[in-house]
Amino acid sequence: MQRQKRRRRSSKASLTVADKMSRLPDNVLHYILSLVSTKEAVATSILSKRWNNLWLSLPNIDFNNIKIDNIESNSRFNDSVYSVLVSRDTAIGGSHFINRFCLDVQFCNPHLEYKRSYPNVVKWINLVVQRRLKYLRLNLRLSYDDDDLHLDVDDYDNSYLPKLPITIFTCRTLVSLDLHRFSVKAIKFATKRDFILLLFGCPVLEDLKLFRIYLRRGDDSVAIQHFKTLSSCLPKLIRADITQRVCYRFLLKALSTSNSLRLDTFKLYRSVYQVGQPQPPYDDIPIFQNLTNLELCNRWRLVVQVLHHCPKLQNLKLYTGSYAAKRNEDDQENWVEPEFVPQCLLSHLRTCTLQFFVIRRKRMIAKYILKNANFLQCMTILSECEKSILSEFPKASATCQLLVNANI
Repeated sequence: MQRQKRRRRSSKASLTVADKMSRLPDNVLHYILSLVSTKEAVATSILSKRWNNLWLSLPNIDFNNIKIDNIESNSRFNDSVYSVLVSRDTAIGGSHFINRFCLDVQFCNPHLEYKRSYPNVVKWINLVVQRRLKYLRLNLRLSYDDDDLHLDVDDYDNSYLPKLPITIFTCRTLVSLDLHRFSVKAIKFATKRDFILLLFGCPVLEDLKLFRIYLRRGDDSVAIQHFKTLSSCLPKLIRADITQRVCYRFLLKALSTSNSLRLDTFKLYRSVYQVGQPQPPYDDIPIFQNLTNLELCNRWRLVVQVLHHCPKLQNLKLYTGSYAAKRNEDDQENWVEPEFVPQCLLSHLRTCTLQFFVIRRKRMIAKYILKNANFLQCMTILSECEKSILSEFPKASATCQLLVNANI
């Protein structure tokens, strides 16, 4: 009897850490595995029978920090992804769900991306969107010089232009879509209607970030036909960050429900301007009823007009912008004070950040905001020299402070 007890104590003492972890409930082990990449989670299957198939039921599939520099590494990566997807379907069945699918891949050779990898990416996307996917992140980074690829979409060979699979357009469970530098900074939509379908296919989307999405130039009258319903196509949108040379009218309409918006207004100007009209038709800018945070480039003609369409704006940041305007396009020496003050300046604006040096030609925006923002609490600028200049301007808010922060 005593000998049996000693054996049991000895057996307990010899349990390995892996054995102890294996005794944990599935939900705890799933949480532990969720902290590592899919590749690392799959590697745990060799620990014991308990771990053999545990990774198959993880809700997230993450392939992060993958570097592909030759055909062999590309093949290994493709095989790994296929193995994971097929193993999950075989073990769990097609009814399981995938919460997040993430690809963060660095390509060292453009031919590996275009010719060999992207067709596989499309197949993977087509599969995961059928599994009630909520979060999709595609970051296909380039480590070679791609300056020559910054061309109009019509200058590309179609064989080199990646296209989003149509299944994304109809994935109604999608909450977050992140296409950072997706496929060599260029996504081709055959028509603007295709892009609108993408927006309508994401009714629960909360965060939208677009960087150089290429659409064919020309009249967007076909897209305008959807204007009446576009304002409701992204009802859950909270944040939008748009970096575009041309920001089309229908896109602005779709963003009108967001709370936080970053736009390069040079592109907004180009998108609504029609040849032959003496002034840009600013009436095409939608009313952003929920917008409280806004970032714009400092082109004064547009800043004032956009502010008229943001009645509840509280925080404003003005910056130089990705595409600097020529002096004669936006010369503040020709400043003409608007007849009507935007409602947000009179009633809501609390903070304003000027992320540029307030030289003589750039002072009128700051002066105008200080003069009319009744409830402005602070204006943040770059230097003490600017502070001394702006201190001389009249302020509508007696409590407004000028703050200096060289790192804004």
